[in-house]
Amino acid sequence: MNVYGRTIPTLGIGTVAVDLPYKKQGLAKQLLQHFLKEAVDKNCPLTHLYPFKPDFYRRMGFGFGPQLNVFHFAPAQLPFFKDAERAAALSDKDLPRVKDCYKRWAESTHGACHKQDYEFRFLKMEDTETIGVYLAGELEGYMSFQMKQAHGDSFLQHNLHVTNWCANSTEAFQALINFLHNQKDQVKNIVFPTFHDTFAFLLDDPRRTNHDLIFNIYHETHRRGTGVMYRIVDFPLFLNYLKDYSFSTDDLTIAFEVSDSFMDEKPSDYAVHFSGSGTQFVEGYEADASIKLDVAELSSLFMGCVTLEELLFLGKAEASGERVEAAKRVFSNPVKPENWSFI
Repeated sequence: MNVYGRTIPTLGIGTVAVDLPYKKQGLAKQLLQHFLKEAVDKNCPLTHLYPFKPDFYRRMGFGFGPQLNVFHFAPAQLPFFKDAERAAALSDKDLPRVKDCYKRWAESTHGACHKQDYEFRFLKMEDTETIGVYLAGELEGYMSFQMKQAHGDSFLQHNLHVTNWCANSTEAFQALINFLHNQKDQVKNIVFPTFHDTFAFLLDDPRRTNHDLIFNIYHETHRRGTGVMYRIVDFPLFLNYLKDYSFSTDDLTIAFEVSDSFMDEKPSDYAVHFSGSGTQFVEGYEADASIKLDVAELSSLFMGCVTLEELLFLGKAEASGERVEAAKRVFSNPVKPENWSFI
């Protein structure tokens, strides 16, 4: 996984299930504990999964990841960029270039994971179309989509559901947006997924097509959901990969007391020095601030999914020491992760 521009070995798990006659015997706990120990044995300091029930895995020490937004809007609400290149249809013959396009995006995006070959099967799916943008002979962006009829719509009405997209430059993104804009004569609505809240600023009218109001006077703009969850299983090794990454220009040492009841472990104490030149564990230093939190919140905090100030306000962490405000600043401007590996 790309973590702040560094490639960190990670382990994932999925389709965890216990057969009906064996439920309520602690087998799921044993499965997850074995998985987490295996990650440590394989020197994978970070694990991740997609939960069937977020609270179930949060009790196992997994912290919430980024939230995905899904916007619903008419194509005409998108701008048209007059100087953008035209997108062209792609086929399975373009697979090597599509894979390379995604690889370049993943290598520059925090939270992105390597994709297996089967995750590009959309190029061969009969109900899915894919377009791409070539700039100077190189594929700089692509988008796959499906045409669907909403309940009650006539055979002349369709919604365009974007199922996959990637853009490595502003020019590629604008070309993809122009393609969607140009569907306004045939497409009723576009359903567009993105991790960026600011996508609403692109639209002339960001309201969802149902035009519902929320909280009396606010216009509903999009749906939002939680998905990937993270769990740091080896904090020293995790930060060793980030030793040259600077979370903040503030120079201070923070003591972390991390609880982990799921692995039946006593709270662990770590002293971490933050500076403009990097992040590292230290011993024998007097801490400027002390933070107490669960491993789930620690994982969300260091993956950039939540700020320390927010955790303190919500009662999910406790802080003490002379430089608590400086500790808040260390995590005040997080880089949000993006992960499309579920597609």
